[in-house]
Order: sequence, then C-alpha cells, then structure tokens
Amino acid sequence: MLRIAICDDDKIILRILTDKIQKYNFSDSSSLEIEPFLSGQDFLNSQKKFPYDVVFLDIDMPEKSGFDIAEQINNSSGTLIVFVTLYDELVYSSIKFRPFRFIRKSYLEAELNEVLSSVNAEFLKRNSARKFAFQTQVGEVFVDLSLVEYIEIYSHWLMVHIKGNECLKCYGSLSDMEHELNDYDFVRTHKSYLVNCEYIYSIERNQIVLDDKTTIPVSRYKVEMVKEKFRNFLRRTL
Repeated sequence: MLRIAICDDDKIILRILTDKIQKYNFSDSSSLEIEPFLSGQDFLNSQKKFPYDVVFLDIDMPEKSGFDIAEQINNSSGTLIVFVTLYDELVYSSIKFRPFRFIRKSYLEAELNEVLSSVNAEFLKRNSARKFAFQTQVGEVFVDLSLVEYIEIYSHWLMVHIKGNECLKCYGSLSDMEHELNDYDFVRTHKSYLVNCEYIYSIERNQIVLDDKTTIPVSRYKVEMVKEKFRNFLRRTL
C-alpha cells in the first residue's frame, strides 16, 4: 500500500491535490491511501503513529511551517517530502531538508504530474528491492523477503524459515538482521526470534501463532511492542 499525506492550510489546494493524486494511475492504485490535513500538528500526530510513504507539505502555514515539520520527520522515517509553495525563492531554503521534490503552486498542474511519476518510479524500485542476500556456507542466496516467515538463532547460526518448509542456514547475528530488516515488516519477539508480521495468525500472552500453526515465543516485556507493530502492519495492508 502507498500511503500519501497532504498537509496544507488552504482548503482549495488541499482538495485539488487530493483529487489529482487520487486520479493518477499509480502502478498499484488499488492500494492507495490519501489523507488530507489542514493542520501541521494533526499531520505530525498521525505520522508518529505510522509514518506515511510520501507527504505533500505546504511550506507557509501558521503555527508550524513546512520546514518545522520537515525537521521533525526527516530523521525519524523514510517519508518522502514534497514541498508545495507559492514562493519560488524558498526552493533554495528547502534544500537542507533533503526534499524528494518541490512543487510551485503557480505551476501545480505541470509539476505535479512529473512528481507523481517520480513517486511511482521510486516505489516500484523500493518494492523490487525486497530480495535480500543471505550469507550461507555455499555463498550468497537471494530470497524474496515476503516468503520469509521467521528467523531464529540456533547454535550460532541464523535459521531462515521460508514459506514451503525450506530453511536456510546462514551466517550473522539476529541483532544485525533486525537492524537490516528495520524498514520491512519484521518484529523481534524474543532474543532468539525475528518474525514476519505477514504470517502472524494470533498474538497470545507468551507466544505468537503463525498461519501454519507454528508457535514462536514472545518475551513478556516485548508483548505490547509486538502488538503495536502488528496493528500498524494491519492498518497499512487491510
């Protein structure tokens, strides 16, 4: 799912952007979610719960400017920032926030299509990058992460359990693997387990049950964190 936020205190611009983005032919338009915000703080509150893939962000807003908002989200998520403004000269001031693109409201029609095309291309690239290189005794093995059910540490080996009962014996540490898969839907349930949210059937007091009825232990102090990450996963995929 591609989740897009639009934050602008001008109701007319907000409506125009929402309508045009909704009509754009994204590669996976069936899973497009657009949320408009008139308030920068309302956007930030929602962003903290579950970051958006892209935000179209007006620079000149009361209370919190687009620059103020960008400063808060730039280092905490992978959200692409597209600044939207009436003032051409602000393009130079925006560079330090590393925006994905910059749209001038006076050229909205012409520039928006190019930006949406670039957003589409970026997420096609990100989705195609879901293949991950696991280091095994016979060399690198590339696996689609959507097929990995869970990873466990066993006798100093990483055991990568793949849908269909295949299991890869790999080098590495679970902590390093958790860090590398941070942008995907894997959650650390226990010191010895990393689980793909896509395969979770239920979360119980001290264990997770997967779709194939495999049970995975959950540390007592991780239960609420696991539940929250799984809820975020469901919000994005349902």
